[in-house]
Amino acid sequence: MSVLFLCFFSIVSHGQDTSFEYFSESKYKDYPIISLRENFFGNPVYFIEGTKAGSKEVRAYMEIIPGDANLFAQTHTKTISGTFLGIGGQALVLGALGYVYNNRSGLNNDIVRNWFFMTIGGGITSGIGRQMNRQGVRKINGLIENHNYLVNQDQLGSVYLKMDFRQNFFGEKIDIYDGPNLLDKARIRTLMEEKPKVYADYRKALNQQKISFGLDMTSLAVDIVVIAYIISPQFQSSTPSNLLIPLIFTNIGLGIASSQYRRSARNLTRHALDRYNFGDRLVPIVKQPSLEFNGPSVTLFSMGF
Repeated sequence: MSVLFLCFFSIVSHGQDTSFEYFSESKYKDYPIISLRENFFGNPVYFIEGTKAGSKEVRAYMEIIPGDANLFAQTHTKTISGTFLGIGGQALVLGALGYVYNNRSGLNNDIVRNWFFMTIGGGITSGIGRQMNRQGVRKINGLIENHNYLVNQDQLGSVYLKMDFRQNFFGEKIDIYDGPNLLDKARIRTLMEEKPKVYADYRKALNQQKISFGLDMTSLAVDIVVIAYIISPQFQSSTPSNLLIPLIFTNIGLGIASSQYRRSARNLTRHALDRYNFGDRLVPIVKQPSLEFNGPSVTLFSMGF
């Protein structure tokens, strides 16, 4: 009998890990709100009670649902791996650009053809990595929203807003949900207009999306010009002009700028929804005084904007 008691006590003690004070008495109300922002590279950066936290600390809070904790840890690792893969692909693209630039005095069809295939390979690699990162951030975003709902459900109002984002044919679309219900702009406006500061953040996010869309359309136009230029009879029969390299640089710059506006729109939307859901209980994010490295990421912001 005593052996059974000791086994039972051991199991209970293992389940109630007292190394973290927030497991005391298993009271959800003692758990803080977890906030998510994306940094320059699109990597997730976590904040607990307004202070930056590591992924291990976030995972520890999620242990109240072990399946979510394990999924969070796996997804975080996959997300960071996607960033590395994306950076590798971009490095290949930039290397191809350097190859063209170094041979600009003798630019010919063979050099540009080599650049084209290197760029295609780097673009595919970068695209795979970017997709891994985007899907990872989406999943992490959902896990954190579910966790915050679980630990705050007794203090929430009748509406708990969540977000998701998806790639459109052109640009990116941010969707807002009340539970399983996708909300249209009219319903979002009706809910948020009751809280002007929240609605102001949401309007800023919409403006950032519009700018990103415009940059994406401009980048597409540059892509068409570059492709048309490469396959044009003039290109096939003569030495390419010096317009190719400036066009390539322009396209890269447009892509970087557009991605940052999309990131800013997502961060602004998250902030608006956190303020709507939690009100005064939301602790403002503490400004980071210096550069902080998180894998391949750099924290350059106070709220990720």
